[in-house]
Amino acid sequence: MNHQNNSKKIMTLQKKLVGAMLFMLMTLAAPGLVLAMPGMGGGAAPQQFEQETLQSFANASVQLQEIQRNYAARLEGVQEQEKAIELQQQANQEMVATVEEEGLDVQTYNAIANQMNNSPELKATVMDMIEQARNN
Repeated sequence: MNHQNNSKKIMTLQKKLVGAMLFMLMTLAAPGLVLAMPGMGGGAAPQQFEQETLQSFANASVQLQEIQRNYAARLEGVQEQEKAIELQQQANQEMVATVEEEGLDVQTYNAIANQMNNSPELKATVMDMIEQARNN
């Protein structure tokens, strides 16, 4: 019976870790999802971003979505908490590196994502860029 309780605890922990990991991945990878979260991106004065910066954001977003899919699939079969944490750290490092390789820092990436929530025009522009980046 103790083994059964431990198995249930492990499964519950695994589900929580997978959920947390997916949330973290989606926060960077899917601007629309992050922006739907209450309390995010409110109140700050709008920034103006150069087209080149927005294109870098779009390119990074496409790559981050692929990273998210990759790590979500890898996390599904994980049973051990340590392995799940290790995968989460790897995903986080890979996502930060991807954003930086596109010439952005995480703060700028998040600022654009947050501003998209408040600016339908910016959101439309960036979503078009993301679609073009996916097709290239």
